[in-house]
Amino acid sequence: MRKPEPILVPWPLSFCLALAPFVFVPVSFKYWQAAYREAILAHERIHHRQQRALGLVRFCILYVLRPDFRWRIERRGYEREMWELARRGVDIQPGRYARIVSSALYWGMIDYATALAWADRHSREAHTSSQGR
Repeated sequence: MRKPEPILVPWPLSFCLALAPFVFVPVSFKYWQAAYREAILAHERIHHRQQRALGLVRFCILYVLRPDFRWRIERRGYEREMWELARRGVDIQPGRYARIVSSALYWGMIDYATALAWADRHSREAHTSSQGR
């Protein structure tokens, strides 16, 4: 049985945030290309599943206090997002993903060089697996 769709809540910030059952989205989200919206919502659904598995309070505490946990959680979401983009034929920009996950937004969870190596590897894997489907 598929879980219900997230409840989208527009907010004034420029990034998305999942707190089950809500996904806070930029006010302009409805104008984004459909492929990007769907890929980002797939990413946020990953976080909803993670939050349900751990419980929202425990998830949030670990996310704030443990950079290794934060990276593991975000990596899974971004990998799903990249896979969804590749499946839709959208070009994945590894440098963009590396800048995002190594930025201050994520409180130093990973350095840029490590992030770029991950994003390069995963974008190739996403394109390869999407071509085989």
